[in-house]
Parts: sequence; structure tokens; C-alpha cells
Amino acid sequence: MKRAFALLGALSLVTAACGGDDSADTTVTTTVTTTTAAPAPTGPAMSPAEVVFDAQTSDGTSIVVASVTLPSPGFIAVHGNDNGGPGPVIGHSELLPAGTSTDVVVTLDEPLAATDLLFPMAHIDVDENGEYDFIPPDIATDLPATTVHGAGAVFAAARAWRAGGAVFAMVSVLGCALLSTATTAAAAELRVDVTGLRSGDGEVHLAVFATPATFPDSDGILAEAIVRAKAAGVHWVFSGLKPGTYALAIYHDENENREFDRGFLGIPLEGFGFSNDAPVFFGPPDFADAAVTVPGKGARITIRMIY
Repeated sequence: MKRAFALLGALSLVTAACGGDDSADTTVTTTVTTTTAAPAPTGPAMSPAEVVFDAQTSDGTSIVVASVTLPSPGFIAVHGNDNGGPGPVIGHSELLPAGTSTDVVVTLDEPLAATDLLFPMAHIDVDENGEYDFIPPDIATDLPATTVHGAGAVFAAARAWRAGGAVFAMVSVLGCALLSTATTAAAAELRVDVTGLRSGDGEVHLAVFATPATFPDSDGILAEAIVRAKAAGVHWVFSGLKPGTYALAIYHDENENREFDRGFLGIPLEGFGFSNDAPVFFGPPDFADAAVTVPGKGARITIRMIY
């Protein structure tokens, strides 16, 4: 997702160069090669899978996964935070059947003492023994499932978002900051309404920036979220923000490839927008043009998608 926002930050037009055809005398040699077909993969299907969360706060003892779609029986596992990336598993569901399960409650092994990053993701029961077997580095049997695009099947959705890293160097994931009710009172909320979507296909990606020098580059993302697209518009609440000045960038990932797609000369193929509906002139707007103030009591803004 961060790479997609990096592309969004490079809206200036680019030119393409094409090489000509060269002609030369050639000698054509025909070689007949005998090949052996690779054996068909064995074991349970690992893809496609999907994990969907609804916005939620928690008392720190459990989280609720709105929907889990698995290609084979498996589990939802919640990985703890290890310096901003997925760490040890701190809770997992019972065995879930292939297909879609809803409102899956995952009880954490120990209650969270404070706000922290969590990484919920789908795992497949690879050895088909009905038990969760993923305790790296000693046991790594029930590997994470993947989405139709090959990414890790994780869709963390709580009040505040951040990007995660790689799951044990195998798949990319998105993590979330799960806010315990004890820590939300002193933080400000920013409510975002997105309008002007041309379809309900795919996802809407939102990112919050706090530093003018890095807006809207991916390295400057403070918090981010992914919301299922709806033609009527989507809504999201970023919580845990310090009162201050921020700027937002959004895009409509209609084909769900986690990329901001551009065509000839870099012209955007998908919708995008910025807070204050800041205009775009051969490049992204300045931070000052997109800046919104979030006081201690919170704020609500509307961003219209541009196509």
C-alpha cells in the first residue's frame, strides 16, 4: 500500500521512449526439447483468502473479525507487535471451515495493557490435523494464507492504522493500532467522509500525513486505512491523533491490486483525492493546501474523489 501512495505522490506527467526495429541477416535453428510436466501441487489450497474487520475498539481481551474467507480449513491468528512488524502469536481462533465465517471472536492469550499494534491474519491448517501449528522458529506448519493477488490475507481494521512489514520474510501485511478504551479519551478523532465514487468496486485507501516535507510520499504516512468501496460513499474515523495539523491523500483501488494505477504519460486510471479537495496541477498539492486542523475535540472532513 505504501508503494501505491508513492505513485500517488508522483502525479506529474512522464514521457515514454520507444526503440526502433533493427534489421539483420539471421540464421534460424530449430531445436526440439522434451520436457517433463511439473507435478501438480499437493496439500490444501492456500489462496484466495480474505480477512475483513469492522472499525472497533476493544477492552484488550479480544477482537472480533467481521468476515473470514478461507480456501481451506484454517484459523485467524493475532500476531503481536515486534518493533512495528508481526511478532509472536498472542491469540488464535478455533478451526474455521473453508468458505466464509462471520463475527469470529479471537480471545487474546493475555489482555493488552495499553495501545499496541496487532497483526490479525488468516492461516491454513496445512497438516490438516485440526490444531494451530505456527510457533516460529520451531513450528511453522500452518502458514499464512494469501489473497487472490498473492499478498498476505490480513485486513486489520481498528480506529488507527499503520503499515506493517513482512511476516517472517514471507508475505506483506497491514497492521493496525488497536486502541484500548482506557487510552482513547485523551486522543483526538478525525472523521473522514469520501464522496464521488464512480462505483462500489474494490477498496478506498486513506492515508494521514503530519509532515510537509514528506507529503504525500509513502515515507511520510502517519496512519492509514482501507475501506470497502461503496458507490454512495465511505466513512472512516482515525483515532489516537494528537491535536494538530494534518493532510490526507486517498485513492480508489477498483481492481484491488494495492497499486495506484496510471496509464500513458502517467495519467491516473483510478480515482484519487486530497483533503480540502486541494487541486492538482501537474503534481500533488502542497501540504499547506491540503492541511486540516484537528483540535482536541476532533474534526470531520469530506474529500471528493477525482477521476
